[in-house]
Amino acid sequence: MKILAATGNWNLFIGRIHPLIVHLPIGILMIAFVLALLARSSKRAGLRAALPLLLLAAALSAVASCVAGYLLSLDGGYDEHLLNTHLWLGIGVAVSSALLWLMSVIPAAKRLARFELPLFALLLVLVSAAGHYGGSLTHGDDYLLQAMPPALQSFAGKKAVADNEAAYTNVGDARVYEDLVAPVLSTRCYGCHNAQKLKGGLRLETIALIREGGEHGPVLKDSMPEESELFKRLVLPDNDEHRMPPKGKPQLSPREVELLYWWIAQGAPTGKTVKELKPNPRIQLVLEAMTPGKALDHNEFVPEGAPSAPDRKSMEALEAKGVKVLPIAANSPFVAVSCVNAADFSDADMKLLHPLRSQLIWLDLSGTRITDAALADIAQLTALTRLELKQTAVKGSAATPLAGCGELRYLNLSGTACTPAFLTALAKNKKLQQLYLYQANPDAHTLQQLRQQLPKLSIDTGGYRLEPLASDTIIYKRKTV
Repeated sequence: MKILAATGNWNLFIGRIHPLIVHLPIGILMIAFVLALLARSSKRAGLRAALPLLLLAAALSAVASCVAGYLLSLDGGYDEHLLNTHLWLGIGVAVSSALLWLMSVIPAAKRLARFELPLFALLLVLVSAAGHYGGSLTHGDDYLLQAMPPALQSFAGKKAVADNEAAYTNVGDARVYEDLVAPVLSTRCYGCHNAQKLKGGLRLETIALIREGGEHGPVLKDSMPEESELFKRLVLPDNDEHRMPPKGKPQLSPREVELLYWWIAQGAPTGKTVKELKPNPRIQLVLEAMTPGKALDHNEFVPEGAPSAPDRKSMEALEAKGVKVLPIAANSPFVAVSCVNAADFSDADMKLLHPLRSQLIWLDLSGTRITDAALADIAQLTALTRLELKQTAVKGSAATPLAGCGELRYLNLSGTACTPAFLTALAKNKKLQQLYLYQANPDAHTLQQLRQQLPKLSIDTGGYRLEPLASDTIIYKRKTV
């Protein structure tokens, strides 16, 4: 069994070298073709001396590429028709290269020199076709058409579709699966999970195929994203071999991951619009950022104005601490900072945030080692609109700890021991709209005062309880004989 396992590992290893060596014969053959053309001139006839060596190298590398490609195909997950076509085209390249080499070294075959250029032309056709079908195996059979300019799509008989074309103008009217989720899957996942490349036996083109699952069973468990492979694999570490999309492939943005989580948590419905599913404020922000044609700086969680681009070195200094620094949207100067993977982030590290005070609008310090000493640094982040301080040692001993955050709309203090004085001081934050205090044991009188001073403030203390229903209880009566 160990010998078989070792053999299997070697086969897979050699197979995965295929993408590395497949380009060697292509480059060598192109050089040989150019030299063959130049050598037709009597002044450059000496160049022909290099052809035998070049053609031998091309033939050997083409054969090696075919062998590695065959071993790679044994790993499965490829459309059989595309795979066979690509395989035979590759063999054709290897055979043609070998024929050209034989013609260059065997004296008896030199009389066939008039067929040299036609054979080179055939080789170029075979190489181009093999490359196209190889790309189709890797990215899907329409990967070339997807990137084709609209004018060329029309020439090819395909309907040109703009990247930002959408069937809705208001995100509330968008169908969650059809208009939001399916485009994300199409862009990030279809390349490996389609009819041509069936990685893991899984196809994702339709909701029926998603529910069908793959070789390892279902990938979707309604209302349980944490138990659904479709979501779980998106948040694995970058170096985990099970992460999807795999390392080196275009990854989902934080908004797209959040969207998929919410969709699965809602039961992965189809045909339902956003407003029918009643999105919470957090996902509403994500969804509004996906509204076509809507400028993100019109969102209530994004301040007015357009600051300069964030300093790259300052962002790199934070990332060196394990802190995630991401733009909130493409081409936006505003950034979000998350310490979800930087539990050791402390008061001493807060100075690293200062250079981003004009661009930093979403800050998550949950679970870090910060204390009240960090509040003075947070107060300097004048553009901040969202702040997460969950499960930290922050109590709020300062008189007006966050008065400098004039744009603050969202504050999460769940799991903290925040003082009544801290909560009372929040009345200075006139734009505050949402306050979360689950397991923070807030004082009821303090909350009542805060509601009076900020009538538009929504305060969530958690601890929800459902009223018991009569149907929740089954009474068994003992049968008497």
